[in-house]
Amino acid sequence: MKSLHRMIFPMLTILLIFSLPAGLEVKASSSRTNQPVLISNESTDGNKSENSGSFQVNNDDYTFNKRMSKDAYQLDYVKPFNSEPNGNRILLNKVYRTEKSRTGESKSFWVTNLMTNKDNKLPAELEYSGSHVNVWVNNHLITWQEAGALGREFDSRIYPLDVDHFGHPPDVDGSGKINILCYDIQDGFTRNGGYVAGYFAPRDLSNVPHSNRTQIFYLDTYPTMGMGSIKDVSETYSTLAHEFQHMINFNQNVLVEGHPDMDAWLNEGLSMAAEQIYSGKVLQDRIEYYNYDTSIANGQSLLYWDDSGDNLANYSLSYLFLQYLKIQSNQGNAIFKELINDPNSDYRAVQDLIHKYISPDLSFGKFMTDFRAALYLNKRTGIFGFQGDPGFASIKKRIFSGSSVGLRGGGAVVRELPTDTIPGGKGNDITYTLLAKLDTVSPQPPKVHPAGDSDRHISGTAEASAMITVQKGSQILARGKTGSHRVFNVGIPKQKAGTILTVFARDAAGNRSNASSVTVKDKTAPSRPAVSPFSNNQTKLSGRAEAGSSITVKHGRTIVGAAKTGKNGRFTVNLKRKQKAGTILTIYARDRVGNQSAGKSLKVADRIPPAVPSVRSVSERSTHVTGRTEHGARVYLYHWGRYLGSTKAGSTGYFSIKTYRHKRGTVLNLYAQDEAGNKSRKKYVKVI
Repeated sequence: MKSLHRMIFPMLTILLIFSLPAGLEVKASSSRTNQPVLISNESTDGNKSENSGSFQVNNDDYTFNKRMSKDAYQLDYVKPFNSEPNGNRILLNKVYRTEKSRTGESKSFWVTNLMTNKDNKLPAELEYSGSHVNVWVNNHLITWQEAGALGREFDSRIYPLDVDHFGHPPDVDGSGKINILCYDIQDGFTRNGGYVAGYFAPRDLSNVPHSNRTQIFYLDTYPTMGMGSIKDVSETYSTLAHEFQHMINFNQNVLVEGHPDMDAWLNEGLSMAAEQIYSGKVLQDRIEYYNYDTSIANGQSLLYWDDSGDNLANYSLSYLFLQYLKIQSNQGNAIFKELINDPNSDYRAVQDLIHKYISPDLSFGKFMTDFRAALYLNKRTGIFGFQGDPGFASIKKRIFSGSSVGLRGGGAVVRELPTDTIPGGKGNDITYTLLAKLDTVSPQPPKVHPAGDSDRHISGTAEASAMITVQKGSQILARGKTGSHRVFNVGIPKQKAGTILTVFARDAAGNRSNASSVTVKDKTAPSRPAVSPFSNNQTKLSGRAEAGSSITVKHGRTIVGAAKTGKNGRFTVNLKRKQKAGTILTIYARDRVGNQSAGKSLKVADRIPPAVPSVRSVSERSTHVTGRTEHGARVYLYHWGRYLGSTKAGSTGYFSIKTYRHKRGTVLNLYAQDEAGNKSRKKYVKVI
């Protein structure tokens, strides 16, 4: 492991000595034969260097513009800790319990002198204890009021923002609180140049020597909070957001998921994203440093975290790259949590997101090249810019003036070269991109055909050989390509009516069109209505169908009633008149957009009993009881509850029941029962 002395001191010395040299921003040559060419090493190995070809870096060291603000020189530090060999010593959440701390309590913490890389114990007093944080202060360097302001800002804004956008923090001591130690971090600062505003030490989450065995990060009081006796703790708020992301990142990747630590260039890019989310503003200090730094113009690698060199250049590149990824993926800040949760902790995590949200055919190496082209061209649309975000409009073109350069993986320069010359002897991963001839024109928005809720495809036309992406909100539903005839037909899952889908095209150069939107139409007919039993003695027909649909009741082609369903789908139709038993009614539901259901057939039930039978006189000589009733009804004859016989009335209603002779004065009773089982009232007959 490189010593911290090597990491900090060479950089600080240069910060004090160099100033912005004349001609740092080289203008494009006036020669008509030269054009800006992007030379990029698309290797994912930042430790390996490849020659750009036969066209040596100027021996200029990285330099700084002394007119830049103090924040442009701000560093942080994640103390090196190899989690893999120390895996059995890592404290899982809530396995190491500590006593509850109280305001005014004194305690000593292990801290690191960043100049000597030596650890020592430092006393501190608890000045604030909130819902999510304890603020400890060494030697009363800030007041309890200032510690309270810092703690409340963390509790109310920084904690919820970082947790929402990146994940949950560790809780190895079971206290449920983050500890913040405020002290003068020994980083070699001498009123000029770079300084460490805060740091996080993953060893504190492990049972190793010099571990504080708690979730803690460290904040600088000088010069971060001011170089005089008056301190401004608000100067550290963005640093709080920055360091808290580091803690969350380690927890998610190592403690929760069991993955290796995230690569420094990604981890730092995420922490600067946390700063931007907190402030709500683009980090102009990082852009300003990019604009004036020689190391970047000379090919600084995105992937190689240069601890012993121009470390600040890495911050600028990582910040800009993660923001570029966010903008090109069109996922907003949600992309950062997805990056942390990816099973990979290196460039492959980014590549997974590129394939998911940008193009399945785009490699990480090519995406790095596109990023460098975007920094130079900064187009308002497409892959070669930041989609017109005004925060990134101040990015300046950086041109390399040397004759050749060794580029690490992830490194790139822009050089003016003859347009027809590609130097020989270049490395296998070195690519040359003629920036003037790049296709930077976005395709026209796709023309999308109407789509229904029963459709399993989205079709239309767009630029030939373009990648078509169909999204619902930020969720990508499917991708497909247009053919040579510009037609596309992309398979998707069925969508609910009213769903808004957005469709955009990305051409072979990576330029993305504006999105076209299509609202999924309701083309699905309602289900057949469910109808309650209905009889010939009713005029109200009820049932259930799709909510908000119109109900029509027909007899043959004649509409005999209509109604609408309520929010619960129930309906009641008032028919114009009673219907005869046996009549077939058909009930339909039609939704708001005119889709009609299949008809529900309903036979009108007979619920009206037959009339009381009419009976001819019965005498003591009669052997039959005759009369009339409803045709088809069965007539039953009784004498004081004793069944005597029955018969079915004919088509004219006539009936005749055979019986024996009865004495005069005998009272017989009979009733009719129709085919539906309805019984008439009884008819009493006295034998004469």
